[in-house]
Amino acid sequence: MNGRKPIREALIRRKIVHWRNAARSPNFYKNISPSRARRNYWRLVGHYPDIARRLGFDEASVYD
Repeated sequence: MNGRKPIREALIRRKIVHWRNAARSPNFYKNISPSRARRNYWRLVGHYPDIARRLGFDEASVYD
């Protein structure tokens, strides 16, 4: 992803929060399966652990 660092990090934060919410609320996100949401969330946390840590999320945050 190209872009200035603050904008890039904001987009990544938005994606992490979106996939976490989708994994935790399958009734709200009916078109996204919880397993797909967890997989995408874990991929983002694996690629950007520092951003996830700043948000207070870890791998198990999808189960809270």
